Amino acid sequence: MKQVAVVDLGTNAMRLAIGRGRAEQYELVKYVRYPNRLSEGMFADGMLKQPAISRTLKALIEIKSIIESYRIDKLRLISTSVLRTAKNAQYFTGIVREKTGFGMEIISGDEEARLIHTGAVNGIDIGNKKAFIIDIGGGSTELSVGSSSEIELAVSIESGAVRLKEQFIHHDPPSDAELGAVNGAIDSDFRNILQRVSSLKPQIQVGVPGNIGTIYNTLKPANGLAIDDLKAFYKKLLVLGIEEIRSFTELEIDKADILLPGLMILIKIMDATGMNNCRISRKGLLHGMIINLFSARA
Repeated sequence: MKQVAVVDLGTNAMRLAIGRGRAEQYELVKYVRYPNRLSEGMFADGMLKQPAISRTLKALIEIKSIIESYRIDKLRLISTSVLRTAKNAQYFTGIVREKTGFGMEIISGDEEARLIHTGAVNGIDIGNKKAFIIDIGGGSTELSVGSSSEIELAVSIESGAVRLKEQFIHHDPPSDAELGAVNGAIDSDFRNILQRVSSLKPQIQVGVPGNIGTIYNTLKPANGLAIDDLKAFYKKLLVLGIEEIRSFTELEIDKADILLPGLMILIKIMDATGMNNCRISRKGLLHGMIINLFSARA
């Protein structure tokens, strides 16, 4: 049976998935997440820092060992926002090739959004509805509108939870001025595209794993994330330090310290589009990549 491996090197974490089967029906036989935060310290001057590079290379060497233990028919390694914006991205991809033999592909934001849409609609039954798909990442946020078979809009906004934290939040807990700066940046970054989303009149809003998945798993709603519940959650979080958030939510540090800015993005998106409930798909970018590899002829 055909097996494919995909690696997503994101701003906050890197993930490996191995799928077996075919595009219409496959199983995930291996999944590993590495909290390497390649972007740490990058947003000040646009340069990847050596400690982040070193721990990412260490994780990639482990990934290589895992992949070599399987019979893999196709392999694809991508990076997204972090290498789209890093000034020394070419240096990093060269080191990756030298140390691991991997060719790291830096994909566009629009392609990322399309792959996320493909994965998301495979992970939730949207029927004949037009869906608004949201993936709030560390460095960027991907938005798409479409059905299970057609995508009308797929865009990436270079604004994510880690990027906002490192650019604007310097106190723990954040000051009112810092929260105001985050909200101002989100409004500026998202206003125009969210007007376009609204004009397409989506009927259902769907979030994917990542920051929205973290929020979903923390709140454990019975019927999707309601905007009123998200705003109440925000009020609780904004007065808590990171260690208090970890104690309250039982999250890992790399998820707890970006929970607040990720939540702020989601609330802004829902308020701006007038969509008061966000359902969750358990599939996103990695699954879109797997389906894409199974579907490819070559």
